[in-house]
Amino acid sequence: MDVLNARLEVLERGVLSADGGANSMENVSEQIANIERRLGQVLANHTPLAQGLEKYAKLQGVIDGDGDLDLSRQLLGAGAKLELVLLNDNAVQTLADLRAIRDLQGHISQPEYSVAAELLPKTLELERRHITQTGELRRAVADISSVIDRYHAETETLSELFVRWDQLLTGIERNVSELEAASRKSA
Repeated sequence: MDVLNARLEVLERGVLSADGGANSMENVSEQIANIERRLGQVLANHTPLAQGLEKYAKLQGVIDGDGDLDLSRQLLGAGAKLELVLLNDNAVQTLADLRAIRDLQGHISQPEYSVAAELLPKTLELERRHITQTGELRRAVADISSVIDRYHAETETLSELFVRWDQLLTGIERNVSELEAASRKSA
């Protein structure tokens, strides 16, 4: 509709500003050709607008009718009205949002949500207990790690002592064997 009004305004300006006869006709013709070129460019760049104008051309008799708007509204079906509304890109996005909301409605209206306010104090108490237990668990893990570290240190120390005692005993046994061998040779 705005495109048609713009064309009419340009036409009126061309007719009123022209110097006369043939020149004004050329001026108006050039302006109409220029407007049609620009309209063609706009329609080429905006496919929804071009489709809308095609739909409008088909429904123009019903929409612009004979002035009886009530009759035009009755003749225009819900599908056609919806198509005219859908020419607006925002309407398409709005419909997509409404579909998403409708699909999520079952998840939003769960009966558990109605008692959420009543359960909040219990939830906060559970959260407090969880925090306390998490702290206790950390302390217990630290204590157990400390005991395990001490155990490993003591085990390593005892192992080193055992190796040293084994070396001493082996040395003593070798010395005793040498002494016994020497005492048998001398006897």
